Amino acid sequence: MTYTVLARRYRAGDFGQVVGQEPIAKTLRNAIATGRVAHAYLFTGTRGVGKTSMARILARALNAPDTVDDCPSPPDHEHYPEVEVQQRMVQPIMRGEDLNVIEIDGASNNSVDQARQLIANSALMPTDAARYKIYIIDEVHMLSSAAFNALLKTMEEPPSHVKFILCTTEAHKVPPTIQSRCQRFDFRNIATARIAEHLRQVLGQEKLEAEDEVIWQLARLGNGSMRDALSLLDRLIAAGEHPLTSPLLETMLGLAPQDLVVQWVDAVAAGDLAGALEKTAGLLDRGIAQDQLIEVLIERLRQLMLIRACGRDSELVELSDQARQDAAGQAEKFDVAAIVHMIALCENLQRHSKISSNPRALLDATVVRLALAEKMADVTAVLAGSVPAPAKKKIVVAARPAPRTEAEPSRPVEPPVAVAASDDSGVWPKVLTAVADKPSLSWVAKLQLNRLENGAAQVSLLPGHRDLLTFASQQRGRLAQIFADVLGRPVRVEVTAAPGSQDAQAGPGESVGGGSEPASPGSPPGSARRMEQQKAMSLPLVRQVLEYFDATVIDAWKANEVDQNPK
Repeated sequence: MTYTVLARRYRAGDFGQVVGQEPIAKTLRNAIATGRVAHAYLFTGTRGVGKTSMARILARALNAPDTVDDCPSPPDHEHYPEVEVQQRMVQPIMRGEDLNVIEIDGASNNSVDQARQLIANSALMPTDAARYKIYIIDEVHMLSSAAFNALLKTMEEPPSHVKFILCTTEAHKVPPTIQSRCQRFDFRNIATARIAEHLRQVLGQEKLEAEDEVIWQLARLGNGSMRDALSLLDRLIAAGEHPLTSPLLETMLGLAPQDLVVQWVDAVAAGDLAGALEKTAGLLDRGIAQDQLIEVLIERLRQLMLIRACGRDSELVELSDQARQDAAGQAEKFDVAAIVHMIALCENLQRHSKISSNPRALLDATVVRLALAEKMADVTAVLAGSVPAPAKKKIVVAARPAPRTEAEPSRPVEPPVAVAASDDSGVWPKVLTAVADKPSLSWVAKLQLNRLENGAAQVSLLPGHRDLLTFASQQRGRLAQIFADVLGRPVRVEVTAAPGSQDAQAGPGESVGGGSEPASPGSPPGSARRMEQQKAMSLPLVRQVLEYFDATVIDAWKANEVDQNPK
């Protein structure tokens, strides 16, 4: 006995059974009920969404309306033959074998001679009590330009007993002159949930059982096409194992094991570089191609992003109930911005791996970046206060030192000043040791200790670092704390420009030992840089970033200075 595949055996038999195309079905039913059926229709959409099925149902409704359950009675219903006569038309129409419903493959009947033959036959009246002669031209975009031109006049003013239904997956290839003579209906892709629902009905009629996750996976793999999903189900049933399980699906279709994908995401979320790389290698060892693996990872990250952005109960999340619950727990380990960044990294890998001579290296490098993605703070969230500040961050917000220009005179090297003789003469090396592993305190190494007596420490800048005077003076409190930690007692700190000098640092905007006038065009470059640093330090955004990251602004410069002095 010949086996009929599921996609043909469960083909829609009336308007309501065409899944996902309810607006089109409603419009066609209303056209029949009011007697406003057009002489030509253009059905366009991707494969397996119901174009040919809808065309056959419409042809059946025009010639045998009483055999379609949800077809309204046409205004001239009394002119139709008896129901028994109509019943004889049903099977030939739905199989594409009826003499009055002629199905033509546009790919193999695309010449102008065949178009002329069609025009000549259209003049003949329908046979066997049928009301209309209906031409269904599938893949009509494959017709030649000459064939289209030959059809123009007939399609514009066909005989009253002729109807045209054109079907195509590429409407842009159909000439505008043809489209303007048709009523166009765009068939949309079928939602994953609707495909899954239909698959359950088919399995019920076939008396088969399947895991819910298997049904959802098949629906997603259908990618909006009911025929594709049913074909995959047919292939899975042919394996002969029941019930249908996820391991069977992964084995038969060569899919990535979902448990390994989940473990991979867990390793990335935990920042486990070794674990993430091992899971990646495990997936590739299963025979999964690198391009396919990237697609699987992007899809998993997309589901997590949708859960974080829309909630676990959103219709956008195309997962079974159990998988949705598991994914929701996993999504809590990420924020939306991090997932978006990770998807962008995967997409970038997908593009570059196609032209790389070593795509595996790119894959491993991207996996490492993904595992490190969660360690990168969301600056917007930090500044908004939604992310708690860490205890310590060894990050330095530092600009490169401004280049020396010829206009800036070189400073003479001043001899170091010895520390006053006391029991604390070894304090400064201890201070330098205490800050050695703290990048945010690297500026302390640019200072030298002049005196330490009576609970007061006087420090000055080393030669060539006078530009740090303003900053170092503002950080006296931190320096005093370092001295207190080393000595075990409070210490008052004074910062001077040179050894033995009493030039105290003034407020922002003031030059050392001078007034408050801003740097003039003739001022030394060092003075201009100090002004830029003071302006940068006064910005609220800069202050927030410095406070959060425990960072230090070493220097600041204008964009034009960078352009003029590239390094």
